[in-house]
Amino acid sequence: MEPLHPFYLRYLDVLDVAFQPIVDIHSGELFGVEALLRGTDSLGFETIESFFDRLFEENILYTFDLALREKVIKKFCTIDFHPQIKLFYNLDNRLLGMADFTKGNTSRLLKRYRLDHKSIVFELSEHNEIGNLDHFIALMSHYRHEGFSVAIDDFGIGQSGYKMLYHTTPNIIKIDRFFLSDVDSDPKKKLLARQMVQLSTLMGCRVIAEGIETAAELLVCKEIGCHMIQGYFIQRPTMDCEELFLKYTHITLLSLDEKRISGDQAIIRKRLEVLKAVTISDSMEALLGEFSSDHELFLIPIIDNQGAPLGIIHEHRLKSIIYSPFGQSLIQNSSSNFSILETYLEIIPIVNVAMPLETIVELFSLHKNAPGVLVMESSKYIGYLSARVLIEAVHERNLIRARDQNPLSRLPGNFMINEHIAHAFDSNVPSVFCYFDFDHFKPYNDHYGFRNGDRVIVLFAELMHKIFLNECFVGHIGGDDFFAGTVIKNELMFERFCTQTRDLIHQFSADVREFYSSEDRERGCIIAEDREGNNREFELLTVSAVLVYKGNTSSIHSAEQLQRIFALEKKNAKKNPDHLCIIID
Repeated sequence: MEPLHPFYLRYLDVLDVAFQPIVDIHSGELFGVEALLRGTDSLGFETIESFFDRLFEENILYTFDLALREKVIKKFCTIDFHPQIKLFYNLDNRLLGMADFTKGNTSRLLKRYRLDHKSIVFELSEHNEIGNLDHFIALMSHYRHEGFSVAIDDFGIGQSGYKMLYHTTPNIIKIDRFFLSDVDSDPKKKLLARQMVQLSTLMGCRVIAEGIETAAELLVCKEIGCHMIQGYFIQRPTMDCEELFLKYTHITLLSLDEKRISGDQAIIRKRLEVLKAVTISDSMEALLGEFSSDHELFLIPIIDNQGAPLGIIHEHRLKSIIYSPFGQSLIQNSSSNFSILETYLEIIPIVNVAMPLETIVELFSLHKNAPGVLVMESSKYIGYLSARVLIEAVHERNLIRARDQNPLSRLPGNFMINEHIAHAFDSNVPSVFCYFDFDHFKPYNDHYGFRNGDRVIVLFAELMHKIFLNECFVGHIGGDDFFAGTVIKNELMFERFCTQTRDLIHQFSADVREFYSSEDRERGCIIAEDREGNNREFELLTVSAVLVYKGNTSSIHSAEQLQRIFALEKKNAKKNPDHLCIIID
C-alpha cells in the first residue's frame, strides 16, 4: 500500500476527534463512544461528507481512512477506562470497494495498541447508497468472522437498510434521529420506531436510539424496548476525553430508584434463573464440560468478553457431534469451525430487567422458537426467563392488578395510583396530577339509592376513558374520588390536559342529568332531608378538580405534599364557577 502524500498527511495534523457517549438506557452506564471527525471546515470543506468525497475522487479514501483509524484508536486509548467500553468507528461505504483495500490492517492496529477485536464497532451508514450489495455482504461477513462488531447506522432512512439487516445480521442497529425526534408526541413515529425495535431484537440485534434530546424522548425509547441511547440529552460530543464518564447519573435518575423497584421488576427478579454463562471465546470442550456437570441443563447462555448476552447454545444442536467419534475429533481440532461456539449460537430475545413486563412478553412472543429470554442489567447478562416462568410472571402481575382494580369502575386502585405518583417523583420530569371529587354525591345517593349512585360512578369512569383517550393514567381512589396524571413533555401537552379536564367536568355535569327524574331536572335540584332531618334543596351532581403541575424546579417533593395540596385546594375548586383549581409549581 502506497504511503500518504505529505500534502494529505497535513490533513491528519489539522483534524481532531470528538467522542460522543452511548449509554445504557436504564442505568446510564457508558457502553461506548462514537468517534466524530472535527476540523474539516478549517481545511476549506463545507461538510464532512464533501471532505470524504474529495478523498474518494483522489482515490486515496482507504489509505487515508487507515491513517485516520490509527489516529482515532490512539486517542481512544487515552480514555482512562477505555478497556471497559467500545469504540464506534464510522466506515465510508465506498472504501470497501477501493482498489487498494486489503484485509488485516485493523487487526494489526489493534495488536499494536493492545485492544481486543470486540472493542471496535464498525458503523455502516445508508447515507452513501451501497452499489454492490453482494460485495458489501462478503466484507461485512469478513469483519464479523474477524471478531469485530458491526452496526447499521441511520437505520430506516435509506433503501438498503432492511436488505443489510436480512443478509448481514449486524450486532447493533442505530435508529435514525428522524424517527425519534418528538416521538413522544407523534404516534406514527412511535409505531414505526417500535416496529424497528421489535424486528431488530427478533434478529438478535441490540438497538441504539440516536439523537435523543429530551427526557420525554428517552422515556418513549425505554417504553418501546431500546437498549441504549445517544444524543445531546446524554452529552454533546467532546474532544476532551476527561469530560467522559463511566456513568451518567441524570439518566439513572430517570429510572426508578432501586429502593422503590417497580412491581414488574420485582416479579422478574424474583423469578430470574441465573444460569451459568459461557464466553463466546471459550472452547467447545469448556461448553461441553458445563453440560456434563449438570445433566438437567439443556441450554447455556453465551456472553461476550464484556459480559453482554449474545444468545444461547441448546444441547440438541450439539448432539450430532457429541455422540460421534468424528464429531469429537472435530471438536478437538482448533482449526475446525466445529470448535467455534458462534457456529452453534442461537439468537433469542434479549431484554432489560427494567423493561415493562408487557414489552418483554411482546418481544418473546414475536420469536416463535425461543425457549425464553435472556435478561441483562447495565448491558450485562444477569439471568434467564423460560416461557413457563414468563407465563407465571404475567399471571402474578395480573392477580396483583386484579386485586387492586376497582370492581365497579374497572379502573386501577390506590396501589397503582400510588405507584404512578411515586414513579413521577422518582423520574423527576415535569408531570401533572389531577384529583376529582363529586359535588353533592351523598344527597343523590341517599335520595336515588346506591344502585343509581353506582351508575353515576361508572358514567364518570367511562367519560375519563373517552375524553383522555388513553393518553394518561386514570385511576379510582374510591367512592366518588378519581385521579388522572401524566408526564408533561411540552407546553402544548399541558394545555391539552387542562382542556380535557375542563371537558370532563362539563360533559359529566351535562350527562349526569339523565340520571335524574324529569321533575328534578326541571327544578335544577333535588329536595331531600339533610343530616338534621330537615327538607332542603340540593344542587344537581357536578364534579370539581384540583390540577397540580410539578415542573423541574418544583417545591413539591413527595406524594404526601401532593395529597395535602389536594385536600386544601378541594374547597377552592368547589367554590370556583368552573369547578377547577390549577396549581403550577
